[in-house]
Amino acid sequence: MKRIFPVLVILILCISFTKESKPLYQWSFNSNKIKSTIEENTKTIYQINSNFETPEFVNGIENTGLRFDGYSTYIEGSLPSPLKLPVTISAWVALETFPTDTASFFSLIEENSNPENWISASINKFGKPAIAIGTNGEEKYYFAEHRLSKSKWFNVCLIISEGNVNLLINGEAILKIPLNKVTSQTTFNSLTIGKNAKEKYLENLFPLTHINGIIDELKIWNEPLESNYLIENEIGDKLNKRTDLAIPFSRFKKDFNRPKYHLLPAANWTNETHGLIYYKGKYHIFNQKNGTNLFLGQINWGHFSSPDLVQWTEHKPVLTPEEGYDEIGIWSGHVVLDNKGMPLIMYTGGNEKEVGMCLAFPKDDNLIDWKKFSNNPVVKGPPKQYKRRDFRDPYIWKEKDVWYMIVGYGLIENDVQKGALLLYKSNDLKKWTYLHPLFKGNPETDHSGIFWEMPVFWKMNNKYILAVNPIPYDGKPAINLYWVGSFINEKFVPDHKLPKKLEVINRMLSPSVSLDKNGITTAIAIIPDLIPRELQLKHGWTHLFSMPRVWNLKNGEIYQTPHPSLIKLRDSSKVFENVNVNSSSNLKLGSGHQIEIIAEIFPLQSDKFGFYIGKNLKNDESTKLCFDLKKNQLVIDQTNSSRTESIEKRIEIGEINLKNRKTIKIHLFIDGSVVEGFINDKEAFTTRIFPKFYDSDQVEVFSENGSILINKLDFWYLKSSNNLSDF
Repeated sequence: MKRIFPVLVILILCISFTKESKPLYQWSFNSNKIKSTIEENTKTIYQINSNFETPEFVNGIENTGLRFDGYSTYIEGSLPSPLKLPVTISAWVALETFPTDTASFFSLIEENSNPENWISASINKFGKPAIAIGTNGEEKYYFAEHRLSKSKWFNVCLIISEGNVNLLINGEAILKIPLNKVTSQTTFNSLTIGKNAKEKYLENLFPLTHINGIIDELKIWNEPLESNYLIENEIGDKLNKRTDLAIPFSRFKKDFNRPKYHLLPAANWTNETHGLIYYKGKYHIFNQKNGTNLFLGQINWGHFSSPDLVQWTEHKPVLTPEEGYDEIGIWSGHVVLDNKGMPLIMYTGGNEKEVGMCLAFPKDDNLIDWKKFSNNPVVKGPPKQYKRRDFRDPYIWKEKDVWYMIVGYGLIENDVQKGALLLYKSNDLKKWTYLHPLFKGNPETDHSGIFWEMPVFWKMNNKYILAVNPIPYDGKPAINLYWVGSFINEKFVPDHKLPKKLEVINRMLSPSVSLDKNGITTAIAIIPDLIPRELQLKHGWTHLFSMPRVWNLKNGEIYQTPHPSLIKLRDSSKVFENVNVNSSSNLKLGSGHQIEIIAEIFPLQSDKFGFYIGKNLKNDESTKLCFDLKKNQLVIDQTNSSRTESIEKRIEIGEINLKNRKTIKIHLFIDGSVVEGFINDKEAFTTRIFPKFYDSDQVEVFSENGSILINKLDFWYLKSSNNLSDF
């Protein structure tokens, strides 16, 4: 008995120390069919606020968790009963991105105060966790010297006692602050989950203080728990559980305007593409990405890869802003293979004082993880002789053993603003010397604008194509212009003074150009939405990328055609041959949201003909693509394109020469809201349509002022490219 007694004492003590403390309230976010979640102990129902119809219950740390989108999803409501100190509140979180502004995982709110007082566990846009305090209308943030990780589960916990607040990450105390106004009389009446207690907006529209990721197993105890208890009972071995932050399929299930075979991110904002390359058996392309919200801000470099230029996988961003030289964003740039055949990124990074060119190098052959160069920025601001501070968008190429880089810029000469490209050279891609402008515009004669972005300098057939994007100015939208010429004495010498438009109707911008695996020049570019911001926020995605296009240089012009890889998308088809169409009746081709058409048309007596797309007789929606041979114009009439009131009713006109052609070949791709067209295997055009009704998807051929003969027309229904994400 003497030997047994000490053992019993130890067992009793161990049991007493490890006894589980039951939460007063807990939310497990188990899936249900209604737009709500339940506090499990009291069965109180809390509404889930979101732009989307279906709550996004996904794989959590235990069973399911709730997916927060970064701008619209949150929970708020009164606690089942008032909560007095001391309090411990914790939750499991997995982040897709850091927030746009400092955002809260959860907040406890003292509603009876005026204005409300609150305490939150928060995180800023650089991943630094914080305790946020709201007192008498004033907000204060206390940041820990710690950086949270994305795409990994972590446990965040606040312990609020009389006089102080502790913040713990994974059971480790990382921040403690005194708070004299928190007393034994403090009572919390409500909470928020997934956003700040006090919201902030950009332009009174975009919410800034929301969480983008998964939150699961939120628990509240009416006692101060010890760190060891949390580690043993709440954390355990859960930290290594795999996260799945892919956007749920349900989010866009009913969005018939969202393209299905074009490349675009899984959600949220995107802008230009960068650095299309073929490397170790895969295509890679990068993009400007705000994965948290629906506006141009918090820009990361996103990343996609593909085996065939058709089916793409989106990966986690390769570069994200950090405090310091690139804290205001990872802006546009270029990707090249260095002297050893390894990819590198040159991007525009900046802070409030300076904008510079910065390098990054891959850590693996799949280009998933990258490391920024220790001596960034490698070019610190524009040359000292120029006053304009903003310069951006580097493009790199090699001549023999010398590397050259151009950077988009704008100069003022003789009181005239003009676009320009500043030229640098290097032997190792790390140390750069400024030379002079590679080329300058002359806007009074060539209408090339006052500042050039996203330059491309691409060699074909012993000639160089210089393409630039003048920024919007004096009421003129951004377009893509190009010259063809030579690189002589380290300057570009164009063959013709006036540039050409990349497209007849130029709604495609900033192409990324590379050789495919067969040595074919291939380009992918951004296609903007051209819709109000309110609709972008409602949709939950903004902009997309063009289909891969083949470039050929003939007679000083770029000839554009769809890349042959796109044939893989074709599904069922039908053929029309030797069909006459006149003004008395249209030829109905079929209906659908994903379609390809190749038509060979002989005009006969008609000088106006084309296609109605997105047509719906019942609701009077349609878009008219008209080829006007008399005026040598392509006219896209969108005055009846959509019954959505905020959609602009516009007519787009592009100049095109179709005279003296016996047969006109028209190649169309329709994919939800995007339309890409090719004419005679040369000219290209792009537009966007956003019909209000799902059945606005009929396609017809029309002719005015006489007949046309359709020699042959192939009509395909196209499959989805089944793009994936692995974050």
